[in-house]
Amino acid sequence: MGVFEPPVISSEEALRLRRQAELAIGEYVARGRKVYREMPLARLLGALGRFGIAAEEAPHALRLLGAQVIEIPSFVAKYNYRVTFSEDVLARCRRAYEEYRRLMS
Repeated sequence: MGVFEPPVISSEEALRLRRQAELAIGEYVARGRKVYREMPLARLLGALGRFGIAAEEAPHALRLLGAQVIEIPSFVAKYNYRVTFSEDVLARCRRAYEEYRRLMS
């Protein structure tokens, strides 16, 4: 298995996916959820789904965000990807989500 190969999408769609993923991960962090060094994609699907990202889009959305997405063998997990975030990416996501909450208030 290797690194996830993203589908070809328009720049507008890529921007939308990146923004939604940023908000979803920011919300996940803001809720006090633990972010492990390497996480199974399944742990993030609820947060991503709340921001309109389907499970099929999730690996690409997270990759656009700057996370490292690695495919693992399908016998290991239903959603066979592991995700690694840098501290910078997590901080950026949290700031984006906090700004989003301020604007929505």
